[in-house]
Amino acid sequence: MGMAAPTGPELVALPPLKAVRGPNGGAIMTQKYIEGIQELARTWPGPITTLAGFRTSMTTDMDHVEIHGDQPVIAVEQRPDNIAQLKERLSKAAVVMTFLSPLEAYTGQICQELGVPLVYSSEYAPTTERQIVDAETQNPLLRLRRKIWIWNATRKRRAMVAQAAGLQCSGTPVYEAYRADCANSLLFFDNRVRHAEVLDDAAMAAKLAGFQQDRPLRLVFGGRLIAMKGVLELPKIAAMLTRQGTPYAMDIYGTGPLEDDLRAQIDAAGLTAQVHLKGALDFRTGWIPALKEQADLFICPHPQGDPSSTYPEVMSCGVPIVGYNNEAFRGVVAQSQGGVLTPMNRPAALAEAVARLDQDRAELVRLAQKARAFALEHSFEKTFARRATHLMEAGGIAQG
Repeated sequence: MGMAAPTGPELVALPPLKAVRGPNGGAIMTQKYIEGIQELARTWPGPITTLAGFRTSMTTDMDHVEIHGDQPVIAVEQRPDNIAQLKERLSKAAVVMTFLSPLEAYTGQICQELGVPLVYSSEYAPTTERQIVDAETQNPLLRLRRKIWIWNATRKRRAMVAQAAGLQCSGTPVYEAYRADCANSLLFFDNRVRHAEVLDDAAMAAKLAGFQQDRPLRLVFGGRLIAMKGVLELPKIAAMLTRQGTPYAMDIYGTGPLEDDLRAQIDAAGLTAQVHLKGALDFRTGWIPALKEQADLFICPHPQGDPSSTYPEVMSCGVPIVGYNNEAFRGVVAQSQGGVLTPMNRPAALAEAVARLDQDRAELVRLAQKARAFALEHSFEKTFARRATHLMEAGGIAQG
C-alpha cells in the first residue's frame, strides 16, 4: 500500500534534465534531483509534482533512481507536449518552478496568463557561459556563433525574470548578473553535504592538529577531467612546487576525456612519485571520507565561474581551497573567508600560494575553520529550506 498523497498547495517543477522510462514502468531520474525534491518537501506545505520530458537513453555521468507512483512526495508525470494541455496542467499549481532557459519563455507566458507564480532557477551567468565557450571551443567561428547565441539568450532571460515571481541563483555570478532584473532573487550555494556529514568537532580538531605537524601538505583535486575544470594546469602547479622545494603529495580524483593527456603530462614531468590519479569515487562513501581523512588543501584551477557544488562540499570536510580568481570562487571566498584567490590562468601564482600556506600552518588552520563554518551555514538541509521558503513567499503561501 502506498503512502497517502500530501494535500495543500501544489508545487510543479519542470526540470531541464529529461527522464527515462524504467523497466518497471517508473520514471528514471538522477539521484541528485530526487534528493533535492525530497528535501524541498520537508518545508513545502503540499504536494510536489515533477513534469518531466522523456528521452530514450540515460545520461552516463549521474546516479539514477526509478520513481514509482507510490512515492507521492516525488510524483513524476509526463510533461505535456501540447501547449493547451500544459496550460491546463499548470492551472492547478500554486507555484511553478523551472530552469531559466529561453526554451521556457513560453512557460512564463502561460503562467502570466494563468496568474500562477513562476520562479526560475539559474546556475550560469553570461560571463561564465562565455568563459566555458573559450575553454572548450577551439574553432574561432564556432566560438563567435556560440557567444552570439549567449548574447541573444541573455536578452530573453532578462525579459523572462522581469516578469517572474522569483529567481533562485546558484552562486554569486548569476545572482549579480540577474538580481537587478528580479527584485525577489535568492542567492544559494548548491551543496549535497548534509549537516550531520560536515566534519564533526573531534575530527576537525584532529585535522587541525595534523596541519601543525611537520609533514608534506596533502593536496587534492576532484571533478570531471575536462577543460572547463582546468585539469591540465595541475601538472604545471605540481612541477612548480617540486622545483621550488615545497614538499607535497597530490591526489587527483575523477574521470573524463582529458585523463590520458593528464597522465601523459604527469609522466613527462617526472611527477609520478608525488601526483596520483585516483579515478572516480562514490560521493558519500568515497569522496567525502577521502576529503575528511586524506586532504589538507584543495587545488582549484577552474578557468571559469562555474557555480560548482565542489566549493561548499570540500569546505564541509575542513579543507580550505586555493584557486583561480573566477567569479564563482571569488563569491565563495567573500562569503566564507575559507579560501585563497590567485590570478587567473597563472599556475605559478597558485603554486606560490600553496608554498606560503606550507610555511604558515596557522593561516591554514584559520582558513579551515572558516571553511567549515561556511559549510555548516550552507548545508544541504539549510539550503533547501531557504529555497522552499522563498518559493512559498513567491506564491504568497503562509508559513506554518
